[in-house]
Amino acid sequence: MTRFTDIKLGDEIYSVVFGLGKVVFVLAKSLRLDGYYVFEVEYENGQRTHYTEDGRPGWCKDINNCTKTIHYKHEIDFDVLDTKVKKKILKKHKIDKLRDNDKLEMMSPAGGWIDANLMPDMMVDNAINNGKYHLFRKMKSK
Repeated sequence: MTRFTDIKLGDEIYSVVFGLGKVVFVLAKSLRLDGYYVFEVEYENGQRTHYTEDGRPGWCKDINNCTKTIHYKHEIDFDVLDTKVKKKILKKHKIDKLRDNDKLEMMSPAGGWIDANLMPDMMVDNAINNGKYHLFRKMKSK
């Protein structure tokens, strides 16, 4: 599904990883190839990321097996985002166990709790290796 076929410069985007951003580059339709990056978003924190027409991010290691993490800003109901800070901090071994069992959530730079599998692996690894355990919690039951 190519959700971002008609993306334009200046469109407002929301990433569950990086928060709010704007489209700063769009490749002309005549030059696009399926599966390749066609637009770039710059986020409020200065992060810049490329995306395919499907919304797959450039930081994903396996582009064919990557969850889409962006939406148009107008599609998001900001009232339902979970941004509550957790008081109990998990231990490293508990974080590793939850991660192995796909039951780990991480506080994204955007300010919401999301499945750690949706985050760039490098970001999760850096947080764990630097002892930022407060950024993790056990996934809530659905």
